[in-house]
Amino acid sequence: MNLSRIVSAAALTTTLLVAICAYGIDKETVLYNFNSSTSGGSGPFGGLVMDQSGNFYGIGLSGIFFELSPNGSGGWNYSDLYNCSSCSYPMGPLVMDHAGNFYTSNYFGDVFEFSPNGSGGWSESLVYNFNPQSRGTGPSNLLIDGGGNLYGVEVAGGAKGVGYVFELSPNSVGGWTLTDLHDFDGHDGAGGAGAAGVVGGLIMDAAGSLYGTTFSGGGDTLCGGICGVVFKLTNNAGVWTETVLHSFNKTGGANPDAPLLMDAAGNLYGTTTTGGTDGFGVVFETSLVSGTWHTRVLYNFTNVGGDGAYPQSALIMDSVGNLYGTTESGGGSTNCSVETDNGCGTAFKLSRSGSNWKESILHAFQGKGDGGFPGAVILDSSGNLYSDAFVGGRYNLGVVFELSPPLAAIGQ
Repeated sequence: MNLSRIVSAAALTTTLLVAICAYGIDKETVLYNFNSSTSGGSGPFGGLVMDQSGNFYGIGLSGIFFELSPNGSGGWNYSDLYNCSSCSYPMGPLVMDHAGNFYTSNYFGDVFEFSPNGSGGWSESLVYNFNPQSRGTGPSNLLIDGGGNLYGVEVAGGAKGVGYVFELSPNSVGGWTLTDLHDFDGHDGAGGAGAAGVVGGLIMDAAGSLYGTTFSGGGDTLCGGICGVVFKLTNNAGVWTETVLHSFNKTGGANPDAPLLMDAAGNLYGTTTTGGTDGFGVVFETSLVSGTWHTRVLYNFTNVGGDGAYPQSALIMDSVGNLYGTTESGGGSTNCSVETDNGCGTAFKLSRSGSNWKESILHAFQGKGDGGFPGAVILDSSGNLYSDAFVGGRYNLGVVFELSPPLAAIGQ
């Protein structure tokens, strides 16, 4: 069996930098094996969202909205909450509002809402259609604020035709109103997505400013405007102003397509799908130092020794500052391929080692019973990681999994 999943890859080889790589000993437990395209779903995509009761929610490639709940006996109960055939090919994890409604976007330019129907079931409604026509990808995964407004990035259209940042807000007649917050012009970023169609979403700070990345565009002369940017949008009395915090240049990473992470000090962390010393992507940090934004590479993925390749999902951080994420490929397996590279993906941890960072592989996916092509991970209070994997499992239709560290390793 050889499973193939396409992501963007401009494999560039430059001077090799030494990276410290170690293998962890996390234990993987498969919580659920997807078993049918009509009952039990298939191809869970992008990661999970957890509510305050510890229940997981996600959506599969075919548009089945599902819940996985602890059963009180150490196991899990799976429920198909809603089968939405028009919601297929989602663009990332769901987001949830304070009322318990869930939202997602998909590859075809639709934004959907799943809501409890008052009778113990769920209903689905179309929030907005971006009408992507022939361009082949929809908006990014979504961000929701405390007022229930949705934010994202559209990869085409806008005043300059290369994409824009949008807000969708509930209106007084029960519908939604679209507002164009910023039009990219190429130099300050541009739309686009890898061959898998994934587009990076947004995050928001306490002051209401938005931060994100673009897959293409930018002003770096070595990159020719195709490697992407890190940007900030600031709201001044309803007028949004963009600041480019960093333009990627291939050797320092290229083509980001995952949301950023912000720590308590306002530092930004993210991944690029390509670029770096070996062309397999990087983990980077963008920080404000003495009034100027600086970006540095924390880790270059080399795909040597199974350290991973092509990271394509958001990072998370634990209470002591360790970073966790997944890669789309790498890990050493020959059961899967991405572009010309073998590997079913990895789950990794980055921890500080003096002024450098050390990578630990928590799990190298084999594309068999353990899954393959993992989504973004979430972390519980006990240090366990959870996510979904697009393929693999008992029926080769994907899994939901848990990675549990040994007690001595929690918080290190």
